[in-house]
Amino acid sequence: MATVQLPSLLNYTRSIVPSEGTFWVANADNRPLLIQDKTLLGTIANYSSVYKKDKQRDEGAIEKEMMAGDNNIQRVDSCHLPADADTFELRFTLKFLANANGPEACEGAEFREDLESIAQAYAEKGGFTLLAERYLANLLNGRFLWRNRYGVQRQITLRAPYNELKEKTFEIIDRAEPTLPQVRMDELKPWIDHIASALSGKTSFFLMEVSARVTIGLGQEVYPSQEFVDKDSRGQGKKSKTLFFVQVADQQVAAMHSQKIGNAIRTIDNWYPDANADRPLAVDPFTVDKRRARAVRLPDHGKSDFYSLLKNLPALKDDIEHAPNAEAIPGQAHYFMAVLIRGGVFSGEKKAEKKAK
Repeated sequence: MATVQLPSLLNYTRSIVPSEGTFWVANADNRPLLIQDKTLLGTIANYSSVYKKDKQRDEGAIEKEMMAGDNNIQRVDSCHLPADADTFELRFTLKFLANANGPEACEGAEFREDLESIAQAYAEKGGFTLLAERYLANLLNGRFLWRNRYGVQRQITLRAPYNELKEKTFEIIDRAEPTLPQVRMDELKPWIDHIASALSGKTSFFLMEVSARVTIGLGQEVYPSQEFVDKDSRGQGKKSKTLFFVQVADQQVAAMHSQKIGNAIRTIDNWYPDANADRPLAVDPFTVDKRRARAVRLPDHGKSDFYSLLKNLPALKDDIEHAPNAEAIPGQAHYFMAVLIRGGVFSGEKKAEKKAK
């Protein structure tokens, strides 16, 4: 089979758009959870403090470094519940769009038509409904809370401010897989249908308001997103740890990056070809397992990466069209459409670059 050349211009706009998440103290007066600045004396525990070229350094030098009174003073951000509060609330909005139905920009009319026909076939088989179930599952299992996920009285509340859907509150569903319990499907189906309708283009968009309340204990630490601190900008008196916040009036309210929320929602890829696959991973062109520091979808792994599938669109379309329903569609096709929903720039090599080789 001849290798299909990817277009030098191909990009998709993302179809799932979360807002920044803000943290609040869950009490009657609706106080925002604020970032605190503190200075502390850290311990010396890094390898190079004792070892040099895999051998122990001189003991005198070690003692001097470890016993100095100002040897590891750190200025850091932290975030804790007040001493009289034991529950926090994380709030954000979430918009679903139909941008996966076709590329935002694409060189080549034939390639564009192939991509659009695949999306249409996928919608006709109910594929977007299957993905909608998985996205909703990652809201109801609280995956977007990350380290804040563990506590008691954990509740997720869903609202649809511009829709007839009634507000619903659910206890967090404890399951690692991005699936929903069948016994709850009757009450969850309206939410699934609205998400799927937006993703497939039957409606122009669907906007949700999501809030999570978790009881973690009086004064316990809460974990907002952490900002990147450029190594070159660190110095005496500067912070070594900076937490993300959004400005609300004159207050710095602890917050979660929209990208981190989005990453949790798209953690639905358990179709990757790995005999040791034990949990879903965030959908990406190469699906990276950050815990194990490796990519699980590469051309050498059965050509399961996004670009290998992109080079074989006719076969992908056949797989979708010959499936009797969404459940019978091969996992690779679900993964492919989930990457398009994620969005990104998927251009191949430019013609000038290819000639230069």
